[in-house]
Amino acid sequence: MSRPTLVLVRFAVGGDLPAAERRALLERTSPPYRQIAGLRRKHFISRPGEGGGLYEFEDRGIAESYFSPAWFARMHGLYGVTPTVEYFDAPCLVDNVLGRIEFAGE
Repeated sequence: MSRPTLVLVRFAVGGDLPAAERRALLERTSPPYRQIAGLRRKHFISRPGEGGGLYEFEDRGIAESYFSPAWFARMHGLYGVTPTVEYFDAPCLVDNVLGRIEFAGE
């Protein structure tokens, strides 16, 4: 297993969407993430006043190339926000769904 990188992206949102609207938004915006090379997983995240995502990339270089100046410009153009982006190494994964523990580099 290579050394994955987790990326936490957060941005302000102006209130909660009704459940049906949120579902429609997620159905429209989630499929393109299946085409991003090196992206293992993306969790959409939300809480009152804030939205974002938790991304798992194969490595830091892939993650940093995805969150490019063009990405920030696109986010600002589409949503009028400038997200915060934080990078984290993920040296160990405890996966209770698959019943295993994985260490990076093994």
